[in-house]
Amino acid sequence: MLKKIIVLFFVSMISLYAIEEQNIQKVIDTKVRQVLSTLKDTSLSHHQKDQKNIRIIDDVFDYNTMAKISLGKKWKSLSANEKTEFTKAFEVKIKHSYLDKLRLYNNQKVNIKKLKKVKSNRITLETQVIGVGDTYKVIYLFYKQKQNNQWYIYDVELVGVSIIQTYRKQFAEFLKTKSVNQLIKSL
Repeated sequence: MLKKIIVLFFVSMISLYAIEEQNIQKVIDTKVRQVLSTLKDTSLSHHQKDQKNIRIIDDVFDYNTMAKISLGKKWKSLSANEKTEFTKAFEVKIKHSYLDKLRLYNNQKVNIKKLKKVKSNRITLETQVIGVGDTYKVIYLFYKQKQNNQWYIYDVELVGVSIIQTYRKQFAEFLKTKSVNQLIKSL
């Protein structure tokens, strides 16, 4: 259960926010600290914490790219309307899952470790989540958008497992017997 909490905590730390390469570590560190501070704030209701945390994280994840990758080749066959509807549903699913699991937060600590440029347009940022008895490696995957030369998060790995690839496998299995519209409704 702690792994699920951590996975969703970091998955949710992503929306569409342009980050310059030299600021990636600083921006993510700031966002993590803000979320942790919000979770510890006893003056806020659960609803207020949820709303505040969504505002904090909502500008660093690229839900459009995440949705596209999660459907793989199937994405190309969707109509423009289906793409829009799927992306909206996918974003809502990630946010709701994040908030549900985040409510189980129990004073884990987060350390920002190292930034690594793996390709000219790909960067990874390694972090550690330190709990009572366990430490987990969480890696943010960034890509550089060609249009504005800024960096966006498109995936998160926990203990070597990609969140988006996990969704991709689940969606591919679902779509073997059901339609895209059924998938959208199930999200």
